[in-house]
Amino acid sequence: MAKFNPKQVEEINAIIKSVEAEVKPGMEIGAKERTSLASLLQANKIEKRPKHFKSKAEYSDAIVTYFVKEKGLPKNRFSGNLQTSIYLI
Repeated sequence: MAKFNPKQVEEINAIIKSVEAEVKPGMEIGAKERTSLASLLQANKIEKRPKHFKSKAEYSDAIVTYFVKEKGLPKNRFSGNLQTSIYLI
């Protein structure tokens, strides 16, 4: 896992706080650009609407890993590394 300086940790914690406010049981978390995720969901005929959170690409993996390991949220199969958007579905 990457090493972050204190300013980056504050930014990551702010994003985590906003995501935690929206988490509901049965949701999955992932990181993918909006347009790519929309086309993947449409191609796989998935009707769920994702909730997006803006993130820096270098933070996305750390945020998703936090929710998977610490909070027990399942990682969505469409999730990728170094993406500019975190989503809940």
